[in-house]
Amino acid sequence: MKTFEEILETKRRGSLKIILGYAAGVGKTYAMLNEAHRLKQRGFDVVIAYIEPHRRPETQALLAGLEQVPLKTFNVGDKTFTEMDVDAVISRQPQIVLVDELAHTNIVGSKNTKRFLDVLEILNAEINVITTLNVQHLESIADRVVAATKAPVHERIPDKVLQFAQQIVMADISMEDLRERLRLGKVYEKDKADNALANFFSYNNLAFLREICLREAAGNQYQKMQENEFSENYAIAEEAVMVALSSDPNNAPMLIRKGTKLASRLSSRVFVTYVQKKSEDPAHIDSQLQRKIQQNFDLATKLGAEVKILYGEKISDILVNFAIDNKIRHAVFGKSRLTPIRERLRGSILLEFIHDAAGVDVHIINVESGGKIR
Repeated sequence: MKTFEEILETKRRGSLKIILGYAAGVGKTYAMLNEAHRLKQRGFDVVIAYIEPHRRPETQALLAGLEQVPLKTFNVGDKTFTEMDVDAVISRQPQIVLVDELAHTNIVGSKNTKRFLDVLEILNAEINVITTLNVQHLESIADRVVAATKAPVHERIPDKVLQFAQQIVMADISMEDLRERLRLGKVYEKDKADNALANFFSYNNLAFLREICLREAAGNQYQKMQENEFSENYAIAEEAVMVALSSDPNNAPMLIRKGTKLASRLSSRVFVTYVQKKSEDPAHIDSQLQRKIQQNFDLATKLGAEVKILYGEKISDILVNFAIDNKIRHAVFGKSRLTPIRERLRGSILLEFIHDAAGVDVHIINVESGGKIR
């Protein structure tokens, strides 16, 4: 697999590298700045668009010798905020830009609402970007992190952003070393360290986060290796993922997240489908149910899916035809709540789909227990 420098040598512009971490303090920004100095020594034009040194001396020392594009200032009430100046970065036209904290939400009045949108704009201007991200900010993972750590995840980005990356590497240190850094006040101020060690930075939480991070980084490397192998030897066949939503909107968010995550790993398109029967026409259902359905559609769009509302009474046939027409290779369904006997009596949309949709791998999600794709 090519190094990022080799990618730059051949492509030179528009590549994205993400340095992924499992928690604050693992060394993402430090690693990014170290790489910037290496690239600069090799003759690349490298600038800093936004950096968050967190008042850490080792990180601040690495700022020396690197050009920083001036930040944009915003006055909100009696407070002053600074954000990355996207237009100034593009006007400067460097070869490589450093952008810290990809999941950051920009201050109101900024050109884009999220920093990852700033980065996509820079990439579209054919400028290479190296950025940092903690794994818990991925939309498909955030809720699992909240449930496991009991800590809120306010900043979230769609997993689809990872598909733009030529490289995702992990900034990794042992859990013991990270906790020692906390005790020494190298991550947060010392008066906050004890509380952090007992809560978010507990061994159980860090082990959980590190495992997820390792899987994301390893999965991306494997995916890129497959893409390189196929692109060199074969024509890549487009394969899409379909998420089939039922009329029960409460199950939908998990199905959408599972489906978009699967599509992200496969670098494929993902469709979120909903077959609307006559009895489920907006004129026949209450406004609260309509709002929930629309919220699910909004979530799907946010995660990069294409929402398709289909119409008819024979749901299985409609989904099978859609799968054939759109080259669906993977279909995601929620597990039925009916008992096997009642399902046989009433008929099963899922069983009919499995029988008729030849060549489609069906993934059944147990939404009540948060089951895995299988």
